[in-house]
Amino acid sequence: MRVAGTAVHSGDLRDLLHGGVEADLVLLDSSIQADEPDGFTALIGETCAVARTVVFGASRAQEVDAQVRAGATGILAADVSASQLIAALETVSRGGLVVALGTAPAVNTAQPRVTPELTRDLSLREREILMMLSRGQDSASIARDLDISPLTVKTHITHMLSKLGLRRRGHLIVFAYESGLIVPGITHTSFIANRLRAAS
Repeated sequence: MRVAGTAVHSGDLRDLLHGGVEADLVLLDSSIQADEPDGFTALIGETCAVARTVVFGASRAQEVDAQVRAGATGILAADVSASQLIAALETVSRGGLVVALGTAPAVNTAQPRVTPELTRDLSLREREILMMLSRGQDSASIARDLDISPLTVKTHITHMLSKLGLRRRGHLIVFAYESGLIVPGITHTSFIANRLRAAS
């Protein structure tokens, strides 16, 4: 990887991303100075429109939902090790999703946006792929585990996005949690941690 630029203010970051700098991945520190008090989530959406985005320094599991919805495909706590950070960047650059916090993502159940019934629109294969995707696997590893082609995996993901009216893979992850298809807990957290350790 080659560092294409750095910024300490959201305005500087926008200038970099729209000023000719070609970036495949953005490591977005949560301490970046934003123009507005609550502008960090909006900034995630802006960077995701240009490049894959990893949020660094997430302090609360409750933030994960909003950040994934904004398009982030990597969310890391500030105390991750250097090897975990590198492994996360490599995973996200390959199209995977990584969440490395002390706990699994919290799901807001006060006003659920989806219901378990919506999963009935998905085939058994689509549900299987969605569960694997939600646990941090990328298309290539899912294809290997299921003995199908990566193109077939991508086709299933495209069909799921269409059926559920979603636009991004990250939104599928949120759907998996909110619908109850994936239950936050030790299993998910251990999987992510083990995956990071194995890749380091």
